[in-house]
Amino acid sequence: MKHLVKHLFHAGLNDRESRVYLAALSLGSSTVQEIAHAAHISRSSTYPIVDSLLELGLLHAIETDGKRLFTADSPERMIDMLQMQSDQIMKRKAILEKALPELCAYEQRHETRPRVYYYEGKEGIHRLARRYEEKAEDFIEIVPFDTLREFFDVHEFSDHREKLVKNQVCGRVIMVAASEPTKEINNARQQYGWEVRHVLPSELPEAGHISVKGNEVYAFSYEGVPIGVVIESAPLAQTLRRVFELAWFSTEKTNVANE
Repeated sequence: MKHLVKHLFHAGLNDRESRVYLAALSLGSSTVQEIAHAAHISRSSTYPIVDSLLELGLLHAIETDGKRLFTADSPERMIDMLQMQSDQIMKRKAILEKALPELCAYEQRHETRPRVYYYEGKEGIHRLARRYEEKAEDFIEIVPFDTLREFFDVHEFSDHREKLVKNQVCGRVIMVAASEPTKEINNARQQYGWEVRHVLPSELPEAGHISVKGNEVYAFSYEGVPIGVVIESAPLAQTLRRVFELAWFSTEKTNVANE
């Protein structure tokens, strides 16, 4: 029964609704007391759940010999219900898409206000990476190299760089790593034409992953639940470029000999 409760949960019912529906489905026409016993829920708690399922059309009530009995509708009813919800969402989406140009034009009246986008989880970080790849502007970046290599597999890491090169994106990168990743630095310089320098974590604390592209600032954190933030702000992007220049200049003496 547990796996069926899980399936029904993904279909939109909560735990107790799923258990009551399954109990009614297995019993046929039955009283609230019988359903509550089969679902392992108190009778007083079962009444509002039954009302909820009645409203959804997943239960039907009939009067027999002075008793009110409840019968579960076919599970196929849930497919129809989800299809109706899907159709409604598509209609709302079409309405919003039609209004989108006007909404965007209204938003542009507030150009001085930064826009912030938040991404969470590994899939969120992947979506943010795709956004980053599609923006065809040069970049500056401070990378926690060791952390990044643990988070992305070799294939993902390589694909990301290849997409940037395909879009003819140039960049300057400060790699923060416990030891100099010589091979990766040489590849970035020779294959991609990027300027790359290495610093030890003691010289530049590995507090996160920061990148600037155009007027967009990208910030990543990979500890615990990974998160990513994009801030569209020309003043903030310019300020971080100045901070990057200071960090780049401080690495110049230790890196010139290796370039």
